[in-house]
Amino acid sequence: MFTSHLTPEQVFTPRLAEVNKEMYVSRPHLEKALKTALRGHLHLIIHGESGTGKSWLYKQTFQNSGVSFMVANLANASRLGSISAELKNLVDREEGTEKTAYTEAKSAGVSAGIAKADLVHTGQYQIGKMEPFEGCLKHLHELSKGHPSILVFDNLEAAFTEPLLKELADLLILCDDERYSKYKVKILIVGVPSGVKEYFYKTPHHATVANRLVELPEITRLEKSECDALVNRGFSDKLKYAIDDLPALLKHVGWITDRAPQVVHEYCLELAFLCEDSQRITITDISQADDDWLKKSQYYAYSVVESHMNERDTKAGRRNQTIYALSLCEGEQFKATEVEELVRQEFPESTVGTILNLPQMLSQLSKGERPLVRRSPKGDAFAFMDPRYRMVLRAMLKKNEERVEKRPISR
Repeated sequence: MFTSHLTPEQVFTPRLAEVNKEMYVSRPHLEKALKTALRGHLHLIIHGESGTGKSWLYKQTFQNSGVSFMVANLANASRLGSISAELKNLVDREEGTEKTAYTEAKSAGVSAGIAKADLVHTGQYQIGKMEPFEGCLKHLHELSKGHPSILVFDNLEAAFTEPLLKELADLLILCDDERYSKYKVKILIVGVPSGVKEYFYKTPHHATVANRLVELPEITRLEKSECDALVNRGFSDKLKYAIDDLPALLKHVGWITDRAPQVVHEYCLELAFLCEDSQRITITDISQADDDWLKKSQYYAYSVVESHMNERDTKAGRRNQTIYALSLCEGEQFKATEVEELVRQEFPESTVGTILNLPQMLSQLSKGERPLVRRSPKGDAFAFMDPRYRMVLRAMLKKNEERVEKRPISR
């Protein structure tokens, strides 16, 4: 149970695999979509950018609904060379150390109304008669006492290669075979990439796999009210910190983190550490937390942004103005016309009567060894190469009249 003596790392848990139930923010429309899909006959896909809370969402929903599930990590499958190898690991972890066939005698104490005595129990263990996939299904079937259950394949992005996707497709098809369907297990695929169904449609031998899958709504950032509730609950309710300006804190955290749950936890953990002794959050503390967060968690992203900024202190600093305008973009994708409008709005004096040529500027930012943005598949818009680049831009850049200045940090 949480008490008033909680530490920051007990409250803000950015990379905790298990759901932090005291800090979990309910997302009713997404949870309902998942619950509804569970009642259907298709296997499921959940996708969304890294840090948007996909794992906590499905784990909390399953736990609330009494659904038994096991999680296979496709990053481990990639490392080991096959999904079957990861499933074997999963079965071994769930069922204990592998044993060859033998007979074992155990001494057991009898309780509950029977005279205490030593009894001899004989058990036969046989290994090797069931391949890993069926072993997982069988274990889930027993765990759920025959009710429908879920085998989760998490971190799809780590397995987005032809051999592993082919193996995944084969497993999905096998679920319709009576030898496997009897276990009443449904598959949930979780990861960053969207368009998994389209991929299988384009794969001649596995086009029918797409008809076995339903893609749930994308898991995106928190709503403003959800983000505010998370921050306020952590600092006010759990840590009992005094906050000089709560509205300013909520606005700043939501803006810097782009309301991505994992990043909210990450940023707030730095701020909580900073204010642990005083138990009070001031405006100065928030500014210092920006520095700490950039330094400890976002140094790579900071260096990518820095590499694209004007090297010389030019009068207009058009490239810097463009990069600053990108930080103000709210959507996942943005067109050159939208960015130009922001540049002119933010820097009216240096842009009046000037041709900006934003398409060329964005094209330059999409090149090099570490591009800041990338073209959309249709080619008429751009998106950040990494969603964190936008967050880092918001923390590291500030506008000083017509100029853009960066927050200096040292490692």
